[in-house]
Amino acid sequence: MKLNHLTTACLAALIVPLAAQAQDDLKIGYINKMGDHPWFVAEVAGAAEAAREGGAEFVSQDVQFNADLAITTLDTMIGDGVDGIAIVVPDRALGPVVAARAAEAGVPLVAVDDDIRNEAGEPVPYVGLNAFAIGERVGEELATFYEESGWSKDSVGVVSIEDRKADTCMQRNGGAEKALLENSDLTEDQIVRAAYDNTMVNSIDVMTTTLTANPQYDHWIFYACNDDGVLGAARAMENSGYPADAGIGIGIDGSRACDAFGNGRESAFKGTMWLNSANHGRDAVELLLAAIKDGTELPQATYSDPEFITMENFGDYSDQLCN
Repeated sequence: MKLNHLTTACLAALIVPLAAQAQDDLKIGYINKMGDHPWFVAEVAGAAEAAREGGAEFVSQDVQFNADLAITTLDTMIGDGVDGIAIVVPDRALGPVVAARAAEAGVPLVAVDDDIRNEAGEPVPYVGLNAFAIGERVGEELATFYEESGWSKDSVGVVSIEDRKADTCMQRNGGAEKALLENSDLTEDQIVRAAYDNTMVNSIDVMTTTLTANPQYDHWIFYACNDDGVLGAARAMENSGYPADAGIGIGIDGSRACDAFGNGRESAFKGTMWLNSANHGRDAVELLLAAIKDGTELPQATYSDPEFITMENFGDYSDQLCN
């Protein structure tokens, strides 16, 4: 695999210690793929807090979707003597390489947010969400909003906003589609499948294109694997002149709830399944520390349960989400 031009020495300087050296010299490494996103800011903060409470030093690195940098960072952390590593891979195809290098070094490994497998196809211990199940929750809520809307079936287009290179994203969309169709009179031939790159800017673009290409629909239902995809679609509808009550979108992760609801103005973004990402980071570190200190076997999967946030109950969550 071709490596980034950063040398190991330079990379080591980028790895930021977030807690003082612990007396027992335990050290936990945390690699994430998008450190400037609110989701990962909270996740890393939760991980750092858990390490501090567990008496361990904590180091983290944002690799910004760079697969080469992720591998280099992993090697650097192992070389620096970390006792356990949690990783959010920028590409699930890295699973076999990441798992092999951690195993060779005898370092416990936990995958966070995106599940991965080793060279034998066996799952690496995982902390995150049950992607298909949370998608089903989205689909159920979309069906409820649709039923309450009073729209005629023939006036509705459905947009599946898809990050096709991320399996966990496709599982979320698959769950949403299944539950929406099972709980409404909508049919698969009404679904428009739009590929996007997991960013809000691109979601605005692909939704705008979808609206232009399908003038036969007056109303739209849409879902994606994160809040960015759904809020982008809602903004595309607004930019295209659709009223707020002409669209129904529900996101996943809660990272854009403040943007969507904070101004008190209605939009087609009707809700989000909030997962407190700080808990993901905390859970991953606590599992690693238990394995290191006590020999506790790492569980195959540790799932988080979502909380459904809408304009109506946003006030109950605003302090957590907007600070």
